[in-house]
Amino acid sequence: MLSALYKSFLKLYEGIQAEHPSLASEHALEQELEIYGKTNKATYRSAVITCITTLKKRTPPTSITSDTVGTDSQVNARLAAKKEYSALVLTPEDLKPHLLTPEQMKELEFVIEVPEEWGPGGDKVNELGETVKCERCAGEFVVKKDPYEEECEYHFGKPYMVRTEGKKEKQYRCCSKPHPSPGCSKGAHVFYTSDPQTLHSRYPFSPLSDLTSNLPTHLKIAAMDCEMVYTTAGMSVARASVVNELGEVVFDEFVKMSEGVDILDYNTRFSGISSLEKAKLDLTGIRKELQSIIGPETILIGHALDNDLRTLRIVHHRVIDTVMLFPHPHGLPLRRALRDLVANTLGHVIQAGSSSSGEGGMGSIGHSSVEDSRATLNLVKWWIHDQRKRA
Repeated sequence: MLSALYKSFLKLYEGIQAEHPSLASEHALEQELEIYGKTNKATYRSAVITCITTLKKRTPPTSITSDTVGTDSQVNARLAAKKEYSALVLTPEDLKPHLLTPEQMKELEFVIEVPEEWGPGGDKVNELGETVKCERCAGEFVVKKDPYEEECEYHFGKPYMVRTEGKKEKQYRCCSKPHPSPGCSKGAHVFYTSDPQTLHSRYPFSPLSDLTSNLPTHLKIAAMDCEMVYTTAGMSVARASVVNELGEVVFDEFVKMSEGVDILDYNTRFSGISSLEKAKLDLTGIRKELQSIIGPETILIGHALDNDLRTLRIVHHRVIDTVMLFPHPHGLPLRRALRDLVANTLGHVIQAGSSSSGEGGMGSIGHSSVEDSRATLNLVKWWIHDQRKRA
């Protein structure tokens, strides 16, 4: 009977067997032990046959974190847990004890104030004519409006350590070539600016409004994510999405580049954006629209939210960041990737280039800011639910 279970798991795991060759045998053994512990001589065979029938009905997994990976008890437990946290509706009272402190916000490099010495800002909107370092190939280049699209050779995947033929070596995730090696992709030279004062000179930081309390239209809780493109100003916001505490989309807009800012590269592989023809509002317009849903008391949820607020030039102090709730094993400044975090914690795949987030095809390639907003909301719901179980 164990052999029959093994063949069933082997068939189920065809799509992931190459990456996890021992998984079918491990789960067959665990499944047989589960059945053995719940049956007797008279019912054992029937229980195995029922289990095999159930395995045949499962959807073949596409990754090891899929909901259909595991023994019957493991799959059922995962589904039960998902129903529990999915049904949870967060309240401000749930989140207030876990808001980032001013010290934590500084550690994560949030902009929490605008020093007087920065001035009014917005006095240098781009870097045209300046020599800067390319974010992709690390070479120097002069920023110009119309870059040559294949002037930069680079790897879009980061190097990581692998063991081949008993030896450890670094390979690039994008092409599996050894590190270092010539780039596997070509594109425009691009650059990234993270210094807050320099960003302030491009477009000034400020709170969304001068209000000290929320208006009736303001959300109590909102999850936010942005997509960025490379421009003559560095990296600029090109799409902003906000969902409420129920995961419903309340804001999702492409962003028109401000006057004096030109696109160098849409970064489509990661941004999911290949055109901004639909964009109606520039950054000033986007911020004005956000004023109606985000107030000073709104609790903003996000993953590495400092990046999103920085690109929107928003100063906000009531923040829940999944970077802190789910810290990297080696601590800051390292951060876990949202894609991996969602896969390992919630058991599903995001940023896979599908339009399953239901936002009408926006960003159907690469990342989706709607999908990522919902993912961070669900991570926080899972975390709060888990804390309650541990209490």
